Amino acid sequence: MKNTEQRIREIVAEIAAITEFAEGSIASSSKQYTLKDGTVRRASPQYRFKSRGARGKQISKYVPPSAVARVKKLVENGRRYRKLESEYARLVTEESLDALKKTAGEG
Repeated sequence: MKNTEQRIREIVAEIAAITEFAEGSIASSSKQYTLKDGTVRRASPQYRFKSRGARGKQISKYVPPSAVARVKKLVENGRRYRKLESEYARLVTEESLDALKKTAGEG
Protein backbone atom coordinates (compact mmCIF):
# COMPACT_ATOMS: atom_id res chain seq x y z
CA MET A 1 0.00 0.00 0.00
CA LYS A 2 2.81 2.38 0.88
CA ASN A 3 4.42 1.58 -2.45
CA THR A 4 1.16 2.36 -4.24
CA GLU A 5 0.89 5.78 -2.59
CA GLN A 6 4.52 6.49 -3.43
CA ARG A 7 3.99 5.43 -7.06
CA ILE A 8 0.93 7.70 -7.29
CA ARG A 9 3.06 10.65 -6.13
CA GLU A 10 5.76 9.72 -8.68
CA ILE A 11 3.18 9.59 -11.48
CA VAL A 12 1.79 12.99 -10.51
CA ALA A 13 5.31 14.44 -10.61
CA GLU A 14 6.03 12.83 -13.98
CA ILE A 15 2.77 14.12 -15.45
CA ALA A 16 3.51 17.61 -14.13
CA ALA A 17 6.90 17.48 -15.88
CA ILE A 18 5.22 16.92 -19.26
CA THR A 19 4.53 20.51 -20.26
CA GLU A 20 3.83 19.93 -23.96
CA PHE A 21 2.43 16.99 -25.86
CA ALA A 22 0.42 16.10 -28.93
CA GLU A 23 -2.03 13.26 -29.37
CA GLY A 24 -1.71 11.67 -32.76
CA SER A 25 0.98 10.40 -35.06
CA ILE A 26 3.40 11.65 -37.65
CA ALA A 27 3.94 9.90 -40.95
CA SER A 28 5.98 10.55 -44.04
CA SER A 29 5.29 9.84 -47.67
CA SER A 30 7.24 10.51 -50.79
CA LYS A 31 6.22 10.10 -54.38
CA GLN A 32 8.17 8.27 -56.98
CA TYR A 33 8.46 9.68 -60.46
CA THR A 34 10.14 8.74 -63.73
CA LEU A 35 12.24 11.14 -65.75
CA LYS A 36 12.14 11.26 -69.57
CA ASP A 37 15.32 9.19 -69.74
CA GLY A 38 13.64 6.42 -67.69
CA THR A 39 15.46 7.16 -64.44
CA VAL A 40 13.25 6.65 -61.40
CA ARG A 41 13.53 9.26 -58.68
CA ARG A 42 11.90 9.71 -55.33
CA ALA A 43 10.70 13.13 -54.18
CA SER A 44 11.69 14.51 -50.77
CA PRO A 45 9.44 13.11 -48.05
CA GLN A 46 6.37 15.07 -47.00
CA TYR A 47 5.46 14.84 -43.30
CA ARG A 48 1.92 14.94 -41.93
CA PHE A 49 0.65 15.02 -38.38
CA LYS A 50 -2.64 13.15 -37.94
CA SER A 51 -4.97 13.23 -34.96
CA ARG A 52 -8.61 13.31 -33.95
CA GLY A 53 -10.18 16.72 -33.75
CA ALA A 54 -13.56 17.83 -32.51
CA ARG A 55 -16.24 15.13 -32.47
CA GLY A 56 -13.68 12.47 -33.47
CA LYS A 57 -13.09 13.90 -36.92
CA GLN A 58 -9.63 13.08 -38.25
CA ILE A 59 -7.40 16.05 -38.95
CA SER A 60 -4.15 16.10 -40.88
CA LYS A 61 -1.62 18.90 -40.95
CA TYR A 62 1.54 19.41 -42.97
CA VAL A 63 4.75 19.46 -40.90
CA PRO A 64 7.77 21.24 -42.36
CA PRO A 65 10.98 19.15 -42.35
CA SER A 66 12.58 21.53 -39.84
CA ALA A 67 9.85 20.78 -37.28
CA VAL A 68 9.66 16.96 -37.66
CA ALA A 69 11.96 16.18 -34.71
CA ARG A 70 9.98 18.49 -32.42
CA VAL A 71 6.62 17.04 -33.47
CA LYS A 72 7.97 13.49 -32.95
CA LYS A 73 8.98 14.49 -29.41
CA LEU A 74 5.51 15.96 -28.78
CA VAL A 75 3.86 12.74 -29.98
CA GLU A 76 6.21 10.70 -27.76
CA ASN A 77 5.29 12.92 -24.80
CA GLY A 78 1.60 12.37 -25.62
CA ARG A 79 2.02 8.61 -25.52
CA ARG A 80 3.92 8.84 -22.24
CA TYR A 81 1.19 11.08 -20.79
CA ARG A 82 -1.58 8.63 -21.73
CA LYS A 83 0.36 5.69 -20.28
CA LEU A 84 0.91 7.54 -16.99
CA GLU A 85 -2.71 8.69 -16.92
CA SER A 86 -3.91 5.10 -17.31
CA GLU A 87 -1.59 3.82 -14.58
CA TYR A 88 -2.66 6.68 -12.27
CA ALA A 89 -6.36 5.89 -12.77
CA ARG A 90 -5.78 2.21 -12.06
CA LEU A 91 -3.78 2.86 -8.88
CA VAL A 92 -6.18 5.48 -7.51
CA THR A 93 -9.09 3.12 -8.15
CA GLU A 94 -7.30 0.34 -6.25
CA GLU A 95 -6.52 2.70 -3.35
CA SER A 96 -10.11 3.96 -3.24
CA LEU A 97 -11.54 0.45 -3.18
CA ASP A 98 -9.05 -0.62 -0.49
CA ALA A 99 -10.10 2.38 1.61
CA LEU A 100 -13.75 1.38 1.23
CA LYS A 101 -13.00 -2.14 2.40
CA LYS A 102 -11.24 -0.80 5.50
CA THR A 103 -14.06 1.59 6.43
CA ALA A 104 -16.71 -1.08 5.74
CA GLY A 105 -14.81 -3.50 8.01
CA GLU A 106 -14.69 -0.95 10.85
CA GLY A 107 -18.40 -0.22 10.85
